[in-house]
Amino acid sequence: MADAFTKEIGLVRTTKHYLASIEGLPSAHVHDIIVNEKGDRALVTALSHDAVEVMLLDSMDVRPGEQFELQPQENQLSFGPFLMGRTVNALGDPIDGKGALPPANATLALELEAGDLARRAPITKLLETGYAMLDTVLPIGKGQRQLLMGPIQSGTDVFCREVIRNQDPETTVCIYASIGKPATAVRRLTESLFAGEAAENTVVLASTADDGAPQNTLAPSVALLMAEHYAREGKDVLVILDDLYTHAKYLREIALLQGRLPGRESYPGDVFYQQAHLIERAGSFVDGGSITLLPLLQTDIESTTDLIMTNIMGTTDGHLQFSSALHAQGVFPPIHEDESVTRVGKHAHTMVQKQLSTTIVSALAEAKEQERYSQFGSDVSESTQSVIDMGRIFRFLLDQDEELHVSVEVQAVLLTLVLTSFTSGKDVSFFRKNIASISEIAHSDELATVRDAVHTEQDFNTFLAEMEKQVNKFQKACQQ
Repeated sequence: MADAFTKEIGLVRTTKHYLASIEGLPSAHVHDIIVNEKGDRALVTALSHDAVEVMLLDSMDVRPGEQFELQPQENQLSFGPFLMGRTVNALGDPIDGKGALPPANATLALELEAGDLARRAPITKLLETGYAMLDTVLPIGKGQRQLLMGPIQSGTDVFCREVIRNQDPETTVCIYASIGKPATAVRRLTESLFAGEAAENTVVLASTADDGAPQNTLAPSVALLMAEHYAREGKDVLVILDDLYTHAKYLREIALLQGRLPGRESYPGDVFYQQAHLIERAGSFVDGGSITLLPLLQTDIESTTDLIMTNIMGTTDGHLQFSSALHAQGVFPPIHEDESVTRVGKHAHTMVQKQLSTTIVSALAEAKEQERYSQFGSDVSESTQSVIDMGRIFRFLLDQDEELHVSVEVQAVLLTLVLTSFTSGKDVSFFRKNIASISEIAHSDELATVRDAVHTEQDFNTFLAEMEKQVNKFQKACQQ
């Protein structure tokens, strides 16, 4: 009986869907967890002079007069290597039927501040995706926040899956946060991801459409809390938030139910803060590893002017514009490079990669312009045709099979080859016919020194001259 007098009890006053107002609990703070007699949890979201406002985290029917008590601020989440290959919900509970997790070792801290500049380290390491369009032309550095945006069915889901598969299980932890997707979609995602080596370094945090707004709004916070745990251990962490449009819609739903004044497009006035302070927690850190964040925005139309899109674009370090039209044509990755930007990724490039990237971007732009002009006349000069052919060859090499991951060294060799005398008098059909032989030489031991020079050479012209010396090997391979 003595314990009953030491507990702090609150009584439900009113309810509205998954929101409740509770009298009592004078010691409660925002983001404290309270529980009822059945162990169902609720999260304190606001305080008033005579009540606390809460969101119900578990599926439960709450009636006026029901009792809740304040739960001691103890560990509520389990983080560790045992999470690899597992699927958990936004509360850290396993939902994959593979058994319980070890005892909790982390608190549910939802409002952690982003590390200040003293904790930040320069972004100098490349997040290798295996795709030349990214690694060479639009690089992403470890610790970068790069927005992925595009309409539904534009290939973002396949791209994220393959980027995870290309990460080194020994050094990188991948966290895929699925927000508001159907349970069947989550099951397909996990089956696809965990079928290979990704099960060794990947955890899926899934809040489904059946879980309701409270868990779906918490999912990004818990994903970043999990990422910070592994980053403190010195790991490089890749976090994918799929997607922040759905997250924003749940934030809007909760705000409207709470009676808060709506802002632009009926989103809560602080929606920018709510999402921006999450994104800011990614970075490269002096006292640990890094957190690379890839937030997704999937839309029904190719629009970049609405509130959430412009908010997230202003918070990240660049964006990749995916195209459903390119995806339908079989192009992969289906990215509009002229509508995409990476603001800090090139700091992770070597000198050879930086100058090669600049050359490719210029060549693609010039080829596109010349192709547009050539449509108005039947006669094309030899020099103009050469520019167009070079652009088409670059485009062919940048278009990869989705499951073909190419190292950055081989990417540099293949793309620099286009700038040598090897391509003189050749068009894209020649490369399409001989790509297997060309790739074999690029991967061979004969070019090991050249591949190493991608990281060590400080002058691109010197690297280009070295590639020129290797032209005979490629020509001989193509003649066989």
